[in-house]
Amino acid sequence: MKKLLLVISIFLLTACGANPTAPTTAEASVTEVSASAAPTEEPVIEPSSPVLFKIVKADGSTFDVTLEAVKSLPLARVQAEGKMEEGPYLADILALAGVTEFVEVTLTGSSNPATLTFEQVDNNTILDFNNHGTMKLATTYIAKAAWTKDVAEITVK
Repeated sequence: MKKLLLVISIFLLTACGANPTAPTTAEASVTEVSASAAPTEEPVIEPSSPVLFKIVKADGSTFDVTLEAVKSLPLARVQAEGKMEEGPYLADILALAGVTEFVEVTLTGSSNPATLTFEQVDNNTILDFNNHGTMKLATTYIAKAAWTKDVAEITVK
C-alpha cells in the first residue's frame, strides 16, 4: 500500500510540475500530495465491477461478464418446478458479448454442466442470482436438480 501511495504521489507531483524527488517515507508523500493537490485533479478511479463469469465465443475469444453489466439488463421470470425464478435472459447476457447466433452453449460451474441448443435459449431460460453472489441456470428445459450452479463459464459453439 505504501509503495502504491509513493508511485501515485510521484506521478501527481510530476503532473503538477513539481520536482519528482522521492520522499523518504510514504507518509511524507501523502502529505506533499494533499498539500499541493488541487480539487480539480484527476478523478478517483473507482474499482471495476467484479467479473461474474466469462463467455468463450466460437472464435475462441473471451468476454468477461461483470456484475454491473448483468444488473443493467432487464429482469425476466421463469416458472420452473413450482418456483418462480428471476434474472436476465441468457440470450441478453450472450448479446453483451455480441453473441446472437450459435448452435449451442455449454454452461459450466460448481455443478452439473448444461448444454442448451439455440432454440432453448429463449424466454424460458435465464440466469438467476443465488444467495452467495453468483448465478445459476434456470430453465424449463432441464430438471432443476441438473441446473448449473455458480456459473463460471459459458462456451459458445
